[in-house]
Amino acid sequence: MTSSAGRNFKPPSPLSAALLIDALRRASISHVVVVPDTVQKSFLAAIGLAPDLTQIMACTEDEAVGINAGLYATGHRPLLSIQNNGIFACINTLRGIALDGAVPTVMLVGLYGYKPTTAPEDSPLRMVNMLEPTLMTWGIPIRCLWSNDDLVGLPQAYEEALNRRGPSALVIPIPTVA
Repeated sequence: MTSSAGRNFKPPSPLSAALLIDALRRASISHVVVVPDTVQKSFLAAIGLAPDLTQIMACTEDEAVGINAGLYATGHRPLLSIQNNGIFACINTLRGIALDGAVPTVMLVGLYGYKPTTAPEDSPLRMVNMLEPTLMTWGIPIRCLWSNDDLVGLPQAYEEALNRRGPSALVIPIPTVA
């Protein structure tokens, strides 16, 4: 199947929460700053059972970006877990802290509202079809975690964000599984 952007489209498969936790460990993540997300529900539950990962709950994405910056500034290796709607809600904070402030900000982004029968760019929902163009406009690298095989790239994406001193988005298109 081909998307409207001319890309070959293969529907995503659910990510294993346990394998996602393993990928975080390979990236030496210390903290996961969370704004609750239904797409990542089983992943968030798994973090709570991982004694080597500290989970910090935030009320808003703006708050999560600020907490991430504080953790980074004090020598930790944080990661954000938010929803696509949250990207749109906190774009000015991302600009100010992650881009202008040069703070590495790696985000796991749940793609709320996405239906896996079509490519995201073909979704009728702007919160889905505008995520990638919005991130690209701001120069924020984006990777889709389309299957468990894609998790191998998570540590590299984290290191690239550290080296670049800026944000990066790892999109989880459909709900994770236990």
